[in-house]
Amino acid sequence: MHSIPPTIAPEAIACIAEGREPTSAELERVARRIHSELTGAQPAFAWGESGSDSSVDLVSRRLAEATLRGSRT
Repeated sequence: MHSIPPTIAPEAIACIAEGREPTSAELERVARRIHSELTGAQPAFAWGESGSDSSVDLVSRRLAEATLRGSRT
């Protein structure tokens, strides 16, 4: 069996393979991952912190949903 490339979220593989909707925990994990990739070296605890760029938070959440739900949205 092939290993999952580190650039692909395992949650995306699970949702696609199982043909199911993502859980809220999966959406949150993928959104945090996207957020950290968009913001670079910012610490993980900055997620959702007041003063952080809320537009990046929103984009991260929307991208996570599109990633995990695919064409079902």
